[in-house]
Amino acid sequence: MTEWWDYGLADLLLFSPRVYYRLFETMNTTWWLVVASALIAGLIASGLALRHGFRGNRVILVLLALVWAWSGFGFLWQYYQPINWAVPYLLPAFALQVVLFAIFAARPLPLRFGWRGDLSCYVGASLVAFALLVYPFIGLIEGRDLVQAEIFGSAADPTALGTLGFVLLSRGTWRWLLLPVPLAWCVISAGTLWVMDQYVAYLMLAAVWVTVFCGWLDLKNGVTTKRLTEAEIRDPAA
Repeated sequence: MTEWWDYGLADLLLFSPRVYYRLFETMNTTWWLVVASALIAGLIASGLALRHGFRGNRVILVLLALVWAWSGFGFLWQYYQPINWAVPYLLPAFALQVVLFAIFAARPLPLRFGWRGDLSCYVGASLVAFALLVYPFIGLIEGRDLVQAEIFGSAADPTALGTLGFVLLSRGTWRWLLLPVPLAWCVISAGTLWVMDQYVAYLMLAAVWVTVFCGWLDLKNGVTTKRLTEAEIRDPAA
């Protein structure tokens, strides 16, 4: 009898790349209005997050909560779950991420977003831009149709990548609580993509590495432990 340690990642994957990417084609054509709305929500959140003055913080957090809720229900539950036995174990993590965003949005002093000009901001803005504007077109390089595009706010991979960027653009002692779920998803997805011989797996792992590095650098420099300015405290609803 074959022992459990004789199995590899490829033995646990019960679907082909063709079946996997057809999921996005079906979702994009069936729920095109919701998919477009989720992408627009991401664009609005990115515009607010890059503004000077830390305005629109609650709006950003609410929008991110909504896109994670839709990605969990729309993609994972409705489409990915029938072909991947692990999805029921991953859905609670998506629900947790939604709850965390809601909690941060409801706090008297939510996370503060805004351009600081440091390395984390540059990396964060790059990750957000990549997830929103570049990731949907990666499939064209690999020979897939545009209708199979993975779009931020609906597909889990660009949603997780963009979330890493949003967290790096934020400021607050507890912001790191928002990282474990998207980081874990990027690692899990990288394994799936690697088994399917998709080079984008390396981009997922690179995003994990650079996010962890920027987080370590921020902690070292005390970015997350600095107190809010008096002007920010006077404007908690921004």
